Amino acid sequence: MALLWSVLTELFTPQGGWSLRLVARVVLSTLLLMGYVIVLARTFGSRTFASFTSYDFLVNVAAGSLVASAILGRSLVESGLSLLVLVLAQAGLSAWSARVAAAQRVFDNRSVVLVERGVVDQGAMRAARISRATLDQQMRQAGVTELAEVRFAVLESGGTISIVKA
Repeated sequence: MALLWSVLTELFTPQGGWSLRLVARVVLSTLLLMGYVIVLARTFGSRTFASFTSYDFLVNVAAGSLVASAILGRSLVESGLSLLVLVLAQAGLSAWSARVAAAQRVFDNRSVVLVERGVVDQGAMRAARISRATLDQQMRQAGVTELAEVRFAVLESGGTISIVKA
């Protein structure tokens, strides 16, 4: 029991111990970064932290890591600057892929038709690694109980499945 208590105490004690300065720094860093992220999102638009493609998702993971590093690190400047560069790169790449078909093929996932007029495309399902159970779940969420009721089921570029009723 003493070992367990010792480990728990170590896990919940910051390096260097607890201090008012540490708590104030973490709270202030968090609030400043929250404001900074809001300014970035409002400046660069709603796509900044959306997950339309797997690339967008990876940018969000990297942004979260940078924010955490800034909150827990010594300075906000390096992580804040890195976050700005990341957002600028994401904005540039998404604008480029919206205008240039070759860039879109590189950075954006293509939509995949999984069901057409009630017929499941098994090859598309396998290639997209979508199980029949996942498709059935999405059909139920769309209020569809029979495949014959599905005009199209499409795996969208952001990873969601859209169901278009017949």
